[in-house]
Amino acid sequence: MKRIALLLLVAACGGKYQAPPPVASIALPDGSQLKPYAQPGKARPQGMAEAAGRVYVTLSNQRDTDTFPVNAGPGFLAAFNPSNDKVTLIDLGGTDEHQCQNPGFVRASADGYLYSPCSGNFSGTDGARAIVEVDPLANVVTRRAAIPDGRVPNGVAATANKIWTGDAFTTTVFSIDRKTFAADASAPVAVDCAKSKFSYIADVMTIRGDAYALCASDTSGELYRLDPDGGTIKSHTTVGPNPTELAGLDDGRIVVVNAGDNTLTVVTVSGATLSASKVLTFSSQTAALQDVRAFGRTVFTVASGSNTAQRIDLDAQGGPKVLAEANFGPGADPYNILPLDDTQAIVSNRGTNTIAAANWVTVK
Repeated sequence: MKRIALLLLVAACGGKYQAPPPVASIALPDGSQLKPYAQPGKARPQGMAEAAGRVYVTLSNQRDTDTFPVNAGPGFLAAFNPSNDKVTLIDLGGTDEHQCQNPGFVRASADGYLYSPCSGNFSGTDGARAIVEVDPLANVVTRRAAIPDGRVPNGVAATANKIWTGDAFTTTVFSIDRKTFAADASAPVAVDCAKSKFSYIADVMTIRGDAYALCASDTSGELYRLDPDGGTIKSHTTVGPNPTELAGLDDGRIVVVNAGDNTLTVVTVSGATLSASKVLTFSSQTAALQDVRAFGRTVFTVASGSNTAQRIDLDAQGGPKVLAEANFGPGADPYNILPLDDTQAIVSNRGTNTIAAANWVTVK
């Protein structure tokens, strides 16, 4: 809210908002500081959100194995100011340190609270799966909602009355009542996208009051607009294959990155309908598109496979264009990007367990 007020003030004065410069790199706490159950893991940062004048990043707190990462301890949020390297940890694990494991997303609601889905282990029944609510003014967990057996929460969208999340193993979306903070008894909302091998809910997000669910598969993708209270499907449109993330623009449109064909889709909302258009194909050197964000009309993306981020002008002459790219080095595995203004941005590097500022190089 503070940023919105500041942006409005800057706009009224005819100026351009510029955030304080971020530090080049912030090292996140190592596994020994993350209350390991036994052998320490790594921070493994993922989702980022802004609240109460700070940035919050999820720490999945995992240890690598020969097959899949395992949860080495409880999930955490790390709070920091991008312009200095001080980090404050918020333990999400509860009294037994097992009430939240592997948090991957974090989002702020309109009234300032943070919500994070804890996915636990991606197999069987796991009591560590939950949605947690955090008060960023106090940096404490205020409420926890257990996830019904068999569902793995993926993505989070806070509307006025509900907290929506998707299932990482099916193409369904379900809700938590914000008043009781318990999972709704009603059946999950079923969405669909054609598949050959796999399909799942890549993310859910609140945009201009509605809930949006992004259905992803190896061959297709579909963006659904849902009623924020009951989940009734209002409309949907096809995007690219294996879409990974979405973001709202200040003009009401929505951008989606598609990892399956390395493209950017713009979705236009017109009354009760959605329409989609692929507006940009990324360089063949860009691999594994993972995240997309927007600041005004400037779009920022991150690609984990190529360890890069991109800054895109949607209004460039001749059509949307990648203006600049940042490379975070081998093994960085950037996961999320957060623009600080229309030029500066930071990323969460899952591979190197750091927050890093984008050092842009102009694309010719």
